[in-house]
Amino acid sequence: MLMRTLSTLVLWGLVFCTVYWGKEHGGIWLLTIAAFLTQAEIYSMLTRMNQRPLRLEGLLVGAVVIPCTFYYKVTAEDLLAAAVVFTVSASLFRPSGSRDAYVKRLPATFFGILYAPFLIHFYPRILQTVEDHGLQNNAELGFGMFFVLWIVAVSKFSDMGALLVGRGIGRTKMAPSISPGKTVEGLLGGIATATLVGAGLPFLFPEIIPSNISFGPKQACLLSIPVACVAVIGDLIASVLKRLAGVKDSGGVVPGIGGMLDLFDSLILSAPVGYLLLRCFLL
Repeated sequence: MLMRTLSTLVLWGLVFCTVYWGKEHGGIWLLTIAAFLTQAEIYSMLTRMNQRPLRLEGLLVGAVVIPCTFYYKVTAEDLLAAAVVFTVSASLFRPSGSRDAYVKRLPATFFGILYAPFLIHFYPRILQTVEDHGLQNNAELGFGMFFVLWIVAVSKFSDMGALLVGRGIGRTKMAPSISPGKTVEGLLGGIATATLVGAGLPFLFPEIIPSNISFGPKQACLLSIPVACVAVIGDLIASVLKRLAGVKDSGGVVPGIGGMLDLFDSLILSAPVGYLLLRCFLL
C-alpha cells in the first residue's frame, strides 16, 4: 500500500508538472505515451490468450492516432479506415499458406487500437472542441485542459474512494466472478468521492470556467456520476482481460500499481463519456 501511495503521488506530480510546463502539448505527448504502453500491454495479454495480434502494425497505427488528431485535425476514424484498407490489402500479398493466419490476427489487432488510442483520443478531441467553440479564456490553464483534468480527477478519485471504502466497510460482492475484491459499498463510496471532487474543482477554480457555460459545483457534481460509473466499468473490463490472460497485473511499469493498463483502466471509457457530456450539456 505504501508503494502504491508513493507511485500515485509521483504520477500526479508528473501530470501536473507536465501540464504546467508543457500546457496542451505536454499533455498530448503524455497521453500518447500512456496510450502506446497501454496498447502494448493489451497486445501482450491477447498473445497469452493465443490471439496473436499484429503487434508492429497495430502499435504503429496506434502511436499516430492522438498526435494526428491534435496537430493535424485528422480524425481517428479516418486513420482507422486507412489502417483497415492497408492491413486487409496487405493480406493479398502474403504467401497463400500464411494468408489465412494473417487475416485471423486482424480482429485482435484492431481491438487493441480501438480500446486504447482510439478511446483515449477523445481527450484531445475535448481540447479541440473547446477551442472551436471559443471557450478558452485568459486563465493560465485553459478550460479545455481543466475539463480533461476534471475527468481524470473524478475517475481516479472514484477508484481511490472505492478502494478505501471497500476495504473499510465493504461486505456485498459486486462482481465476484470478475473481481472478487470489489464491493457494492466500495462502488457507492467511489461515486460519492467522485462527486465531491467533481463539485470541488469548479468551486475552487471558478476563474477557469468561461462565463458563457454553466459548469458550477452543482452541475459538475451531477456530471461526475456517469464518469464515475464508467470508470468502474473500465476497471472491470481490465480485470476480465487480466483474468483471461492469467495475469495479476497487466505489466510492471508502475511500482505498487502494476502496468499502464492497471493505471489507465478507469480513464479509458471516461474519455468518450466526458466528451459526450461536454457536447450535450455544456456547449
